[in-house]
Amino acid sequence: MRLATYNIWNSQMGMPLRFAQIVNEIMNLNADIICLQEVADVRMHDEIASQCKYPFFCFYPQYGLSVLSRLPIDGSRELPYALAARVTVNQKNVILVNVHLPWDSVIKQENAIVEIVEETRQLRSDYLLISGDFNNSENSSIYRFLKNEQSIGGCEAYFFDLAEAFSEITGTKIIPTLNFRENPRWGMSQKRNTLEVSRRFDYIMLKNPYPEEFPILKEYGIFGRDISRETGLSASDHYGVYAELEF
Repeated sequence: MRLATYNIWNSQMGMPLRFAQIVNEIMNLNADIICLQEVADVRMHDEIASQCKYPFFCFYPQYGLSVLSRLPIDGSRELPYALAARVTVNQKNVILVNVHLPWDSVIKQENAIVEIVEETRQLRSDYLLISGDFNNSENSSIYRFLKNEQSIGGCEAYFFDLAEAFSEITGTKIIPTLNFRENPRWGMSQKRNTLEVSRRFDYIMLKNPYPEEFPILKEYGIFGRDISRETGLSASDHYGVYAELEF
């Protein structure tokens, strides 16, 4: 199963040509399931699903969260700053949680991620993956909490960062998804940012599946780095992330 997450940047900058870039990036990736953040409205969601030929989908308008799938979605549930969708892969029950945490407050982020993790405990599955734009780097309390390296508010989690695992397996470098030096958004739609450091805000993480066997991580990477001659922009201000898992 090829899974991806992509914040498509809810902005009119470069539109409508940039919309075609977004569609091309998604189609070229050819993911079985893709989680999108910052989808402007249901019309945009429907248009992306149609043009990218995804027959199954769900949408959470409050936070612009969209899940597009080539596998039937058995059910979905709205969570705080998240949208959970259930699919079946090789007779295994898999839940995908699409997350977009608030950017403006670490307190809001911590409260939200705890509530998301607590509510997902009630969802029965063989495998649980959480992905999306967490608006926080690997140095954050959010990341450490998900990795089971600290607790928040008496709650704990136990997820594995697929990028970190693939980097060690292959000896490759993890690439930041929010790149202030290479992504043209930072310098076109606003003055170039010379203070913030490029970071990874977008993750795909797998909850410890015990007693189920670990899936095989076959591939991991980023997409959305191409710059259009027409718009002078990448398709989004974030790069997307994908992983291929064999259950």
